[in-house]
This record gives sequence, structure tokens and C-alpha cells, in this order.
Amino acid sequence: MKNISLIKNEARAALKGHWGIAIGVFLLMLVINGALNMVAPFDATTESTGNTILSFMSVLVTIFVSIPLTTGFQWFYLSLFDGESLSVKKMFSAFGKGFYLKVIWANILVGIMVFIWTLPAVLIGILVVILGMTEVMSLWLLIIPIILLILPIMKAYSYTQTFFLIKDNPTLSAWDAIKTSKEIMSGKRMKLFLTELSFIGWMILPLVIGLYGGWLILRAFIENSANPGIGLGIGILFIGLAFFIGMIVCIYLAPYYQTTVASFYRMLQPKEVIVEEVIVEDDSYVEEVSTLDNNTDETHR
Repeated sequence: MKNISLIKNEARAALKGHWGIAIGVFLLMLVINGALNMVAPFDATTESTGNTILSFMSVLVTIFVSIPLTTGFQWFYLSLFDGESLSVKKMFSAFGKGFYLKVIWANILVGIMVFIWTLPAVLIGILVVILGMTEVMSLWLLIIPIILLILPIMKAYSYTQTFFLIKDNPTLSAWDAIKTSKEIMSGKRMKLFLTELSFIGWMILPLVIGLYGGWLILRAFIENSANPGIGLGIGILFIGLAFFIGMIVCIYLAPYYQTTVASFYRMLQPKEVIVEEVIVEDDSYVEEVSTLDNNTDETHR
């Protein structure tokens, strides 16, 4: 199995020469999601007929638009890693015939199964509330549901390759894709978790700057609540700087992360080798082997 460094190196190699469209697709995704949130915002804080309708519309938009859109977004970076010809249209490939309903159904099934694995923690948490927190035993019961929350997280990681499998195998049913994902992720869940965790370091700088800005604002109000003055202004400036740096980091990091996830999948499911017979002038033939492995095209004659 490849180490994390190699998985990420292959992702960066695939992105070389394609950063423009990779970043452009990410920014387009942000714009579309923002527009969808404006058209059908979800609001569960107030009860009214209008808000109920909007919330219902938001659920429908999530199921029938956001799910296939997010899936197509992930597929775009798999196509990038595979060295396929790229266009923005690939971002919407999950809306295509044979994919659309299957992707939605697979997402619903995954959600149901993760929810089922969450139930033990939820039920024990309810039991803790009923018993109260007056006894030491209740404290132990509080720890148990926290530990049990690891189960749905582990299961969620088992199903992470479902949608890549559907892209590679259009005839595969949603349920079979989930089962196959579970099989190929056996013993690999921690590897994927650590791969994703390796990106956290990029956010340390904006996080530290933002926290420092928050501390400056808090100290300004503590020292002089009536007139926080310069301390407040500097704190806001630092928070704004943290936001700006964070956005720049995200613009670089999102395509890098998505391509790394695609690289991880290709480690588990290498691109199939295609063997074609090529007729030459002397009526003989040779086998032309075309393969996409680690984002390189090789032809052997």
C-alpha cells in the first residue's frame, strides 16, 4: 500500500498544468451552492407556513440537486487524476442518464446505514438524560455514547468509495457499490483518515491569527468595556486577515484535497488496462496496451 506522501505527490503531479480549471471548478461550486442556499434556505428556528415551505424546498434541493452536484464535483477530480480530457461539464456528470437516480439512492442508503449505527449512542445518551447526572454511574454512561460515536464514523469511512465505484462501473447498483466500498476499505479506513488529517496543518496559520484577533477584542472589552478603542480595531483587523488567508488557503487546498482523495481511490481500484488489436500493413497485428496508472499514459507496442 502506498504511503500518504506518495498518494499526495501523485495528486500534485496530476494537478500540474490543470490548476486553473481545478480552482475554477471549486469556485463555481461555491457560487452554485451559495445560489442554492439563497433560493431555498433552511430555517428551523422559527415556525411559520412560509418557513416550513422553504425548509421543505431546501430538503428537496439538497436531495435532487446538491447530492448529484457534489458527486459530480468529486468525479471531476477523479477524471483529472485519471488524465482524462477536462471540461466544466464533467462537474455535472452525475446528472446524466444512468447516474442521477442511482447517486441519489446510494446517498440515501448510506445516510440510513450511518444513522442506524448512530442509534446505540443516541439511545444510551437518552438513558443518561433520564437517569440524571447525580450518580457516578451516570458519568460513566455519558462516556459510553461518546465512545459509541466512533462506530458511525468508522462505517461512514467504509462507504466513502461508493460514488467513485458508481462512476467507474455504471452498471453497478447502488447497494452493490456500497458493499464493494465496504470491502475495498477494509483495513484502509485509518489510512484515509490520516490522509485527510494531513491537510489540517494548512489551516493552522489562519486559525492562530483569528484566535489572536478574538483574544485582542476580548481583552479590549475587559480592560475598557465602555470604549474598547484601538484594541477592538486591531482585533477585527486580525480576524479579517485570518479570513483572507483562510480563503486563499482553501482555494489552493480544495482541489488538492479532492485530487488526493481521488488518488487514494485509484490506489484501491487501479484503472483497468485496455488491450486493443492494431492491424498493420503486413496483415499482422500487435497488442496496444493503454493504461492510466498514477495519472500517466503509457503505450507499449
